[in-house]
Amino acid sequence: MAEEQQKKKHKKRRTATKAAASIGPMVKEFIAGTIRAREEGTHKLAYTFIVCCHEEILYALDVLPVWTENFAGVCGAKRDAERFLQRAESLGFSRSLCTYALCGLGFDQWREELGEMPPDAPWGGQARPDFMISSGQILCDPRSKWYQAAQQFMPDVPIYNIDLPYPLFDPKRDHREVWGYYHKYIVKELRGLIAFVEEQTGKKMDYDRLKELVELSDKTWNLIEETYDLRAAVPCPMGTGDAMNTMVPLCFKMATQEAYDFFLNLREELKEKIAKGEGEVPEEKYRLMWGGGLPAWYALSDFNYFNSKGASFPVETTYRMVAPIHEMDIPETDDPVEHLAWRWLGYWTFWYDKARKRPGSEPDVERLIEYIERYKIDGVVMHEAFSCRTWHVGLIWQLHQLAKIYKPIPVLMLGEDGKEKPGKREIPSLILESDIIDITSYSEVDTRNKIDAFIETLESIKKSRIG
Repeated sequence: MAEEQQKKKHKKRRTATKAAASIGPMVKEFIAGTIRAREEGTHKLAYTFIVCCHEEILYALDVLPVWTENFAGVCGAKRDAERFLQRAESLGFSRSLCTYALCGLGFDQWREELGEMPPDAPWGGQARPDFMISSGQILCDPRSKWYQAAQQFMPDVPIYNIDLPYPLFDPKRDHREVWGYYHKYIVKELRGLIAFVEEQTGKKMDYDRLKELVELSDKTWNLIEETYDLRAAVPCPMGTGDAMNTMVPLCFKMATQEAYDFFLNLREELKEKIAKGEGEVPEEKYRLMWGGGLPAWYALSDFNYFNSKGASFPVETTYRMVAPIHEMDIPETDDPVEHLAWRWLGYWTFWYDKARKRPGSEPDVERLIEYIERYKIDGVVMHEAFSCRTWHVGLIWQLHQLAKIYKPIPVLMLGEDGKEKPGKREIPSLILESDIIDITSYSEVDTRNKIDAFIETLESIKKSRIG
């Protein structure tokens, strides 16, 4: 009953752009498309994860990805994850594990037990896969263990685990000294994936088609960078709240014409808003950066609360999983598989050179600094989701490093006597705490009290600044 009341009271987040408002139907359609494909047998379906640089391979072999993280996020956003989390707990999985994985496992077990979708499954439910592609990347243990656990309920569904490493940052070493070794290894992993998918589908890879899809993704990467950089305008035409919608074509529709066209339209919409002087908020007072952490999907309306205080979010690091291809300094090749591997390495080492030039810096911190300067940021907001250790560990350390690096930047400030004197630029920060889809970890009252206090800090600093 309490959960029902919570659903009824929840207000949908207001979007600032038409593009962001169009995302709901897009997600519904690609979920419905996988269910239709399952029923009609038109395509093979693969459970998989975002940011694995293999969408092109799947689409080239006519495989439809079933994005399991996305479906868990949909359950969270609709405030309907709790029954699947509880079912996973009843199977012996701890609530302290990744709640995306728990939600997916609870749903899969229920679907397999019933032989059909669980009752009132969000947006029709998650289709049963033909195979699963797990990943041993970026320290995320669910990416390699989630599907192994799911095999308890689907023992006939095979798994391919792809390993996607990249050289760790070393301030004393140029990563290019070793990335040839990494490239060779990743190419081997990708060719292994192609062989596995060929076996599952009974089709042979069309490398000309694969190359076309890789080139389409490259164009989309560059277009996204160009589009998102428009948000540096003052006032900001689109904030992070909307970007948590526009991440859908970025993370779940890459290598499709639909994704490219989406960002073309978004770019034009932002240009029009900038020309009219339309901001995300009517009177922009503070420019904030979402500096890390996955969002609480059931509480995206908190971005509207920030907006109501005159705060806009021109930039975020979360889900901006692209970088300009022409700035990557990666070798050219006509082989699309080799290019996928180079692009992977180029992305994950993109900030290494800049970090080496600044003593004490680190790639993630360097990215924050770059965005603070480029987007004229007044403060940083992060979110610590208790069930996601991979993406959230180190956020507080990053803020500490950021504070050290910002110390030497002088500005003129007003003293208590009203006279100007040299001071140091401050970048205040706020860390919100809850979870990605487990709503029991969230308190709207506590969260908004923290936001209120943060806004007061921003206002105090603003009044003390000159210029």
